[in-house]
Amino acid sequence: MFLSFPQNILSEDVFTELLVATPNMSDPRFKETVIFMFYHNNEGAAGLVVNKPLLTMSIIELLKENNVTLPEKIIQNEITLYWGGPVHPEHIFFIHSSDYNSSNPIFSNKDLIVTQSAEILTDIATNNGPKKYIILSGIAAWDPGQLDYEIDQEGWDKKINS
Repeated sequence: MFLSFPQNILSEDVFTELLVATPNMSDPRFKETVIFMFYHNNEGAAGLVVNKPLLTMSIIELLKENNVTLPEKIIQNEITLYWGGPVHPEHIFFIHSSDYNSSNPIFSNKDLIVTQSAEILTDIATNNGPKKYIILSGIAAWDPGQLDYEIDQEGWDKKINS
């Protein structure tokens, strides 16, 4: 299932931020977690956990679960689905290389695109998708001030790519 998300509100420099859970992380779901942040301001924060594989599954199964029409010739048979976070686990997100153009990106910069576009799944199945991608179930999201509090409590370490 695909989730609606605000469009065109993210700046390129925000995506260079990674959150790494510290040993002080009190929430067991986030122990040893790395999160790609793509939204963080006074209205809240959102990102995708990128280091927690959930399962390897048939791409046909994922297409059917998301009511996507099966392509005629499937080349890519299996995919690894990652845990993107605890919020809306029924929703699928993609982070992929910029060699592939997604419609309605949530975020994009010169290297990466974050989207929920269903067409990418069909293109991955037929080997017409991006060269590099990760498919995620769910999202990590925080209410206004919540993530800042967790950072102040030393639950997260911010890593900035420069």
